[in-house]
Amino acid sequence: MSTPRLSPIRRFSLAMGIGKTRVEPPPSTISAPAATTESALASYLTSSKADFLKGVQEPSKNWTVVLGNEAGDLDSVASSIAYAWYLSNVEKKPAVPLIQIAQEDLTLRAENLYALGLAGVNQPAEQLLTTNDIENLSPFPADTFFLVDQNRLGPQFSGKVVGIIDHHQDEGLYKDTATIRNIVLCGSCSSLVATALPPHIPAELATLLLTAILIDTNGLKPGGKGTDEDRQAAVRLAPLTPLSGSDGASFTPDTLHDAPYIRQLTKELKGRKEDLSHLSGWDLLRRDYKEYTHPLPWMAGKPTIKVGLSTVPVALKVWGKKGKLETDSVAWMQHRGLTVLGVLTTFKKDDGDKKKKGKKKKNTQDAKGSDHRREMAWIILGGEGDTGIDVPALASRLWAGIEESKELDVRPHDKFKLDKKSSNLPEGATGKVYKQGNASATRKAVAPLVKTILEGSGGAGTSGNSDPPPPPEESAKL
Repeated sequence: MSTPRLSPIRRFSLAMGIGKTRVEPPPSTISAPAATTESALASYLTSSKADFLKGVQEPSKNWTVVLGNEAGDLDSVASSIAYAWYLSNVEKKPAVPLIQIAQEDLTLRAENLYALGLAGVNQPAEQLLTTNDIENLSPFPADTFFLVDQNRLGPQFSGKVVGIIDHHQDEGLYKDTATIRNIVLCGSCSSLVATALPPHIPAELATLLLTAILIDTNGLKPGGKGTDEDRQAAVRLAPLTPLSGSDGASFTPDTLHDAPYIRQLTKELKGRKEDLSHLSGWDLLRRDYKEYTHPLPWMAGKPTIKVGLSTVPVALKVWGKKGKLETDSVAWMQHRGLTVLGVLTTFKKDDGDKKKKGKKKKNTQDAKGSDHRREMAWIILGGEGDTGIDVPALASRLWAGIEESKELDVRPHDKFKLDKKSSNLPEGATGKVYKQGNASATRKAVAPLVKTILEGSGGAGTSGNSDPPPPPEESAKL
């Protein structure tokens, strides 16, 4: 009997000792690697983390911290690891990637664990520098930062930003200190990072960057989120990975999406990303979370508040019914010290629906022919005692600005009402839930809109349209 032919991804998986995973993934042809001999990339991460933490007691190096955003998605993880590797191994500057999530949160993203495993990073909790490792550092061993997948340094850090590689809207910061400011609207920041690296990089690093590009661009499918920058970077990385086999160099930027190993790898990544059945409401809120600080110059006392935006790839009806939305959201807000939380759901029309056997499926497409749906739930907490926050005024301003936005195109949600009579919000809190007409408007559009609404000096809302001038080609990324 002849031996069945294995795909390049399967052959690579077997060579890496693939077998067990910490989180059970959906059924698939491959699974994340179990711990084997440490790869060169894993060895670099382990040693750079150890050396950096030693710097608290023995400050002898001028470290550069490469910092992705606090959502901790695969794009931020891959970009920060790759550029820190470049600074350390090519420019010979001490650098370490800092993953801005807690160690216990690493398991919330099965696609991250899978991609890291393919790159030989089998024990990320031990090998990656996370927020757990730095929370008690005094003083912080570095004051030099290179930002990737973001272009604003968080308020918890102080120091000089010496470079930026990002694919979000440019906030125009650090022009006096950043010698590199590569901010381009494309599907994945990893594409821009890959382009900045030398032509030949370790296979593990090329694999990690490629996985991030594929998951951000839905496998580089034509007409999707990918741009020329993404396609060019992917076709450059593919031959460097063990995944492509002998086919790596036989595809162009316009045909790579159709390569069998690209389709298979994209399927594996999406399967893990979409399997959230093991996560609670609390987990969903913190899984893909970003936090912002906004001054309110129009309110008496000109207070500053913290606003959180959680992207949740599950419909509210699946996890938020019977007061769960309010209970989990308020608990998360109190944990983070938030005044405002926006829960931004993204899902397909039939997600969570039970299909009746033999019943003909109705056409669920919207006017644009898409099954994609989005909802927005907003909660404002009043706090205990005199916080200096006028909740009714803040709510009035926020609701007006959101409802005036032509880009979001919202309407009240008929199944979720957060008024005093029907919600489980605490005293002094308020909230509102919307269905979002424009399913293409992601957190990349919502965040600058909220900034405009809250930080503007005018009255509630604006005259006609409160949208900031968002770039039209922003990638529709979770």
